[in-house]
Amino acid sequence: MSTVLIGCGGGGGGGGSGDSAGGANSPGAPIATEARLTVQVTVNGTPAAADAAGIYAVKPGDVVAVTSSETVNWQSSNNATGGITLRNPAVGASTWSAQLVNPSTDQALYTVTASGGSGASGVQPSTFRVAGGDVRNGTYAVFATNGTRQTLALNFDIKTYEMSEGTDKTVAGALDKDPMATGTYVFGGPDGGAVTTARFRLAQDTIVGAFPFGVTQSPTVAYAVQPFIASRALTTTQAALDGVYNRFGINVSATAAVSDISQFRVSAGGTSLVRCADLVIYRVDNCPTTSLQTWSVSPGPSAGIWRMVQAADPANYADFAMARVGDQKIFLIAGKLRTDPMASVFRIGVAESGSWPTGRGHGSSTKGSWGQVDVGATESFRTAVSLDGTSSSAHNIFGSLAPLGPQGIRPIVNGAPGETYFAMQGAGIFAIVGARNPQTGGYLQLNLMD
Repeated sequence: MSTVLIGCGGGGGGGGSGDSAGGANSPGAPIATEARLTVQVTVNGTPAAADAAGIYAVKPGDVVAVTSSETVNWQSSNNATGGITLRNPAVGASTWSAQLVNPSTDQALYTVTASGGSGASGVQPSTFRVAGGDVRNGTYAVFATNGTRQTLALNFDIKTYEMSEGTDKTVAGALDKDPMATGTYVFGGPDGGAVTTARFRLAQDTIVGAFPFGVTQSPTVAYAVQPFIASRALTTTQAALDGVYNRFGINVSATAAVSDISQFRVSAGGTSLVRCADLVIYRVDNCPTTSLQTWSVSPGPSAGIWRMVQAADPANYADFAMARVGDQKIFLIAGKLRTDPMASVFRIGVAESGSWPTGRGHGSSTKGSWGQVDVGATESFRTAVSLDGTSSSAHNIFGSLAPLGPQGIRPIVNGAPGETYFAMQGAGIFAIVGARNPQTGGYLQLNLMD
């Protein structure tokens, strides 16, 4: 490393009556001072030490600061394979700082170099080995019960989220752990405050949550906390769509809310969909012929989106996705009614099965509550917090749709007169929907099981 000598002004010879020769130790002699450029590194405000190779080990999301002993010029860069990005960078005459963000799950190197400015020369690099980012970081396709498809970007290292609808509607904020429920995360508002019951949980590549989405039915700008499901593992192979699925759906307009409960089959390598549209909830194999709807399926406008077109009415179509959860699948639709753009449409389907797992889950309802549900073989219990902060509880007893109905859909038989609901399970989802009647139509509850 280069050094710089700083002169200290002239002076005479030995002088006086002393007999010593003028030299480095003589009081009147000039002294040559070597100025060495040095840097100090802190990580999250704490002094840090490099390893034997001269590299500082940090985690993604750490705030690093490099302070030089002199005024310097700063330069920073990734190594050949790195992709570190900077959040809140600040560069001063003698200090460089930023939060290091690693969008990859692989570790990467990032170097900050101080080069000599006024009063010093030389170069002093500080290299940081940034650990791989949280595997849950990334972008998820959102299917919301307000009838919109959005994008959710999460970064657990820096605790941020961005919910985007298109290119011009983005809400960003902080996320944090819910101190009352391990595994639940809280969406913070743009001002840093908590957004009421807006929460989410994540398993593999699937998220079940609630967020203050725009109210589709409102003529003016309004928001309400509503459930959503998001995935970053959408099926892109058409033949993988095949299967028999139970489906819950809601249509909500400004004047009415309607539920839809049915079973459908996808076959022929994912090219054909047949649904039982009868008011009675039949298995598709038992459905009256006059109630069967046939749809063709083809690739949609983007990867992972598929278009179903009704054979009897080609103007009637819907775009859907099939999210993968391990070896299981979740059918998803979010959109608007063709005849009413202010009416939201949401559909969720899971594979038909006689299995009825028991366990605990968490999730949201279209009334805005967030809660915990314990599902048993014959009943379930839910405790929840409403938008106004009050608590509520519900006890549901399951019946059966045998012999003609789906095994994976259970009627809830202990409701008050007119308050009928149905439950279904699959792919780690436990869902409850209101029956097709004015009292409960349009209600939907979505839970992610632990």
